[in-house]
Amino acid sequence: MGLWSLHDKGLNGNRLLVSTPEADIAYGVVTLTNGPQVKATTVTLPGTTYRAWTAPIPNGQTITVDQYDTHHYRLTHDTNWR
Repeated sequence: MGLWSLHDKGLNGNRLLVSTPEADIAYGVVTLTNGPQVKATTVTLPGTTYRAWTAPIPNGQTITVDQYDTHHYRLTHDTNWR
């Protein structure tokens, strides 16, 4: 999982969270510090075995990231993102 931006590390600018999940991860949910959630479904990129999900992170937001299986059971919970 990585947090990508055109800016240096930190809260400046819009960012993109990209996850390359384990096989049992069906989707991810990113919770922003101001409350809204972004849900992103895991997809396999056409012509590859590469699986990923991605979510936009607005300027100035810290996030919590949860990943779920197809039965909506939370498999991971990560609060270490800025």
